[in-house]
Amino acid sequence: MRKGKFVKIAAFAVMLCLAFSVAGCGTGNSDNAGNDPPPDGQTLLPVGTEGYYTLVQKTIDGYDVTSTFVQNYLRLHNGKAYTVGIDFTGREEQEGTYRVADTAVEVVMGVKTYSYTFDAAAETLTYTGKVNRRQVSMQYKYNKNFTASTADGGVDFVSQTELFGEPKEENFYNYCPSAIMEGNNIMHIWYCANKVSGNVTDYVAYRKGELNGAGKWVFGEKQIVLAPTAGTWDERHTCDPSVVKGDFSMGGEKYAYLMAYLGCKTSDNTRNEVGIAVAKEPQGPWVKVDALNPIANFYASPEYSEKSWGYGQPSLISSDNAGKVLLLYSKGVTSGTFAYLEEWDFYDLDHAKKLRETRLSDNGVVNASGEKDVINNADFAYDPHLKRMYCIKEDFGYPTDGGVDWIAGSNTLLYIDLGDKGIDALFGTHRWEVGGQITRNTTGFFRNHNMGIVTDVYGKLCDPYKVPVVYTMSDSKEAYPDWNLGGQWPALHTYRIHGWVLDVK
Repeated sequence: MRKGKFVKIAAFAVMLCLAFSVAGCGTGNSDNAGNDPPPDGQTLLPVGTEGYYTLVQKTIDGYDVTSTFVQNYLRLHNGKAYTVGIDFTGREEQEGTYRVADTAVEVVMGVKTYSYTFDAAAETLTYTGKVNRRQVSMQYKYNKNFTASTADGGVDFVSQTELFGEPKEENFYNYCPSAIMEGNNIMHIWYCANKVSGNVTDYVAYRKGELNGAGKWVFGEKQIVLAPTAGTWDERHTCDPSVVKGDFSMGGEKYAYLMAYLGCKTSDNTRNEVGIAVAKEPQGPWVKVDALNPIANFYASPEYSEKSWGYGQPSLISSDNAGKVLLLYSKGVTSGTFAYLEEWDFYDLDHAKKLRETRLSDNGVVNASGEKDVINNADFAYDPHLKRMYCIKEDFGYPTDGGVDWIAGSNTLLYIDLGDKGIDALFGTHRWEVGGQITRNTTGFFRNHNMGIVTDVYGKLCDPYKVPVVYTMSDSKEAYPDWNLGGQWPALHTYRIHGWVLDVK
């Protein structure tokens, strides 16, 4: 542990409209298209071709996003049109009307008309055109046996309800999440938590989430998967996890997952270091790589100082979807605060090799107010489609409330267009651009901190047009006066994990 929505439906729809079957950001609340008779003079599809059409393929600017959907369909009946798209960010529903004009089926959603080409022989509807200034192509096929998904329970990815967590009066905390998607409906999430009520000792916890037919997430029980080891470099805290899938071996055993984490033997937020562990399954068991740990050794560094924060808050991205890994982490040393990048060959952890390293530039880095800033407490993700590196980082300065000045209030999304060099460009001159902010006005929470980008298993964006994040909120003293419940740090037991989605510019 180291440093420390109500979201309007219409706004959420606008934010997600690129993801779903028809772009207009209308709303719908039930699959009732066709319950009323069609308008007078309305030309309809032939009998036997009305009904459900399910998504065959959808591309945005040439990128195929079909696999990101759990379910996506268009229903046409009695002149009414109804669309549903479900992906890991939620469920989007829209209602409108349709009419047939020659070989086209014109679907009207709000003020926008989408002209689908109807192929009666193939029983397909195909649309190509601009949606929110991007070129979109999507094809649906008639599916007479289709059954729409339904489900109860779960939590929206974006909401003022935490994704999971114990009641606050039980005196547990959850923060600093790292999340990867496996397929389009499974989320693995690791985060920092205490094991014993009221005891401020950090462990790495894990939960598995499943997306249901309502577009809501249901998370399993908390599992402690990594703990401090007495008498070693991480005997006080293990936290700030980041996980990537790959091909790793150690001691003759094969492992599929690599975790980087912050460890320390101090209690005053100083002299942090970074370690790694491996596992065959997301839930573990996780095995620390003792021969290499700490992989970022602060005590052995010429930057060492007893009063310095040290090295930590790691982030992992696979270089080759196998054994080569980018390790990024924060440095808080006497010369300043900044992000550092190392590339490692971890195929054989018994003979691991550091391939190259560099300090990431702060050129272009600003906070949510546009003031010059540094990269701090950050997470990273790579988009191979747009060839961009993304960074979500906490903003200085931190707000003060109830005497607490170590919990961030806002975060800024940055990116670098890397071009054809890809990640190699990170080891040269580069400049960050602003991609968005997450603030109190965004989430409704006074403090928003320790953010992690939701990626695929290799640390890449699942969809190049959305940057989903999991983040920690903490109550203000005004919102939750009993800050020192059970003797814990102020507000610590209010730390809970939520989700948000930023559109890509």
